[in-house]
Formats: sequence, C-alpha cells, structure tokens
Amino acid sequence: MKILHVIPRHPSPSGFVFAKRQVQDLELEGHQNEIFYFDTTISVRGFLFQHRAFKKQINKFRPDVIHSHYGTFTGFFASFAHHIPFVITFQGSDILQTQDIHPWRERLGKWMSKRAARKAKGIICVSPKMLALLPVGKEKASIIPCGIDIRVFQPMNKIECQNKLGLATDKSYLFFNANNPLVKRLDIAQAVIQMLQTQFPVELLSLNGNVHPDEIPTYINACNAVLLCSDSEGSPMIIKEALACEIPIVSVSVGDVAERITGVMNCFIVPQDIHAIHDQLESILKGGQLSTNGREKLKADELDSITTIRKIINVYQQAIHD
Repeated sequence: MKILHVIPRHPSPSGFVFAKRQVQDLELEGHQNEIFYFDTTISVRGFLFQHRAFKKQINKFRPDVIHSHYGTFTGFFASFAHHIPFVITFQGSDILQTQDIHPWRERLGKWMSKRAARKAKGIICVSPKMLALLPVGKEKASIIPCGIDIRVFQPMNKIECQNKLGLATDKSYLFFNANNPLVKRLDIAQAVIQMLQTQFPVELLSLNGNVHPDEIPTYINACNAVLLCSDSEGSPMIIKEALACEIPIVSVSVGDVAERITGVMNCFIVPQDIHAIHDQLESILKGGQLSTNGREKLKADELDSITTIRKIINVYQQAIHD
C-alpha cells in the first residue's frame, strides 16, 4: 500500500514521535509512505495554501489511504481529500476536554474532530475511554494503543545510564514527562519532590520534549521510577516505555494506565494527591533498585510495535475495501 500520513508540525524533536515511528514500522512491513506536516497555527490564507500543497502531494504520490494522526484542525484538514479513503487516529486531547487552550479553540477543535470522524472510513482510538467519548462513528472504530519498539526500549544498567547522562550516581531520580506542564501537572510533581528531598537525595528528571527520542530509553533507565500525575491522557507512551524498560511506575488513573499496569509488580495507581503520591514513591525509594515484569505484560497485551502496526494495516485494508 501507499499511505500518506498527516502529522501536526511540532517544533521539538520528540513531537509526535509515536506517529513517525509508525511510519518507520510500516516501511519495515514493505509499505510506501510519505508525510505531510500540517501547521496548526495558521490563518485561513495559510490553510488554503497548505491545502493546495496537500493536493499537489496527493496527485504526485497517489496514496491508497490517508492517515491523520490527530483530530481537531489536523483531522479536519486531512478529511478534505474526498476521493481517497481516510483514516484518523484520536490520541487524547482531540477528544478529551482540556484546560490549557482558549475555550473557543477548544470548542472549534472538538467540532472539527467530530466532522473528521464522520467522514473517516476507519477510526483508531488509543484507549477504551477515547472510544466511549467518540461523538460519532463508533461502529467503524478500533482500539489500538500506539505500540512500543521493545528492541529500543529495554532494561539497561542504571549506573551506566546515569554516567552517560552526566548524572550523580549517589542520587535517586524520578522520570517525569513535562512537555505540557499544565496538563501533566508539573506543579504536583515538584511539590512531591520537595517533600521527598527532606528524606532522600532525589531529583526530578523532568523532560520538556527537547531531548532526542533515541535518548529517552537511557533517561528512563537512569531513574528509580516514572511518575505520571496528569489531569488527562489518552494512552500515555511513557507508561508503555517504562513497562518495556521494567522501571517502576506511580501514576494517577488517567487514560488506559490502570489497564496497562494491572498485574505488573512495583507499578501503582494512586489518587491525584501530593501525600498519596509521596507515600508510594517513598516506598519505592526505600526499596532500592526495583524492577517490574512490564515487558511480559506488554507482550501479553500485544503492544509491541510490530503487532500494533499490523492491526493498523488491517484498518487501512478495511477502509480501502469499504
């Protein structure tokens, strides 16, 4: 197949890396791919300019299917290719309510997601909650969380990782994804760290998206645990990445986290409360270098990248033959 992917343009190297990795996995499966990076911060004039460029790329590449890797403005834009089967993946805030953008943009974005869902031949939701909140098109939707390349994300020696990153080997570190500090609740994570620092030599290893994606396994393996305390999530990649690296997890119950860590030792769901998070992390830090059976759970849930990309290929094939 020939697949044209529409991915929001993002300034950081890790922006929408999960979508870019899906393109790489499709290449490994023998499919041809091209990417159109859509600028979501545009005027009406800019929208029309991009639409002309998009049509030109379609006419040159002649894709069998178009895949938008996000809803709102991106999905709305991609849905205008009327004569080509259109698939859309909803990732999280394109369906879930968010507080970090202006209310009018929030309402417009949700309306655009609904329109894109109505026009799509196939819909992918990354979690059951996303499917439950999907406003239209549930009958053509599949639940397919983004997969993890377990050849890249795997357990590594903690001291070696700390040395590679120039970190102190006599400290403990907690990994935190702060690429959207308001939604991710960096304020809660910082408050918890301040409490823990009265007991342990510990630091928050907080990343904001500027680290190259290839370095993330090293950062995760340099840590004692991964912390997630977001207000909302779809199917957070950092949880699956931590499972693949067999690093303990402390998370609030958002997205599909509870499902992902069920049955995994040293991984915990806690209330979004500073004291509850502190107590669980305190227990982990007292336990020393703990590990999990996360890779075993990922494989059981069929969340390795090759298995998930083959499920996505099935969605393409159904959309083409619908």
